[in-house]
Amino acid sequence: MTWLIAIDESGNLGKDTRFFTMSAIVIKRARNLNPVYKEIPTYRDESKFYNSSPSEITNVLTALGQSGANVFSVTFDKYDYDSIYYGIAGKNLYKDVLADLLALCFSNIRGHDATVYVDRNPFISISELTEICSEVSGRYDVNVRKAVKATSHQNRCIQVADYAAGAISRSYERGDSTYSSLIENISVARKH
Repeated sequence: MTWLIAIDESGNLGKDTRFFTMSAIVIKRARNLNPVYKEIPTYRDESKFYNSSPSEITNVLTALGQSGANVFSVTFDKYDYDSIYYGIAGKNLYKDVLADLLALCFSNIRGHDATVYVDRNPFISISELTEICSEVSGRYDVNVRKAVKATSHQNRCIQVADYAAGAISRSYERGDSTYSSLIENISVARKH
């Protein structure tokens, strides 16, 4: 059985937001996400947390909470001088957060195969993604069968991860847990 891990982030690595969140959807059977996919609006080119209505977000996250998936996330405060990420910037920051998130995911699926999807972005190359997956998975006896950079509007798993990351990020950035509370029963979060 190959586990599916889909990763997306919310916030940015610059100064536009205070917090940066990277989240992963981890599920044993990808088909269990079908009810979640049905809730993602299709009337726009790409539906994401930020451009969805409150009812659309609620529908997606409620379905996710009932899907059997787990949500793992790493969030950090860019202005926290005691953070393990303080002083790291750009691509290196993205890679460090990704490695920590993968460690959190892999520690929960020890001894299994996994396919990892990451949103296509300029912060990591496919060879760097493969290298990070290989290094981290070795610590947890996880066999990464495939590591893929995917365009989010072409990959519904990444879109679901975007909704989760957006909900978790909003709880930190605005102190509003309206949406993150819909998935709190399936979420494991680390704040650094």
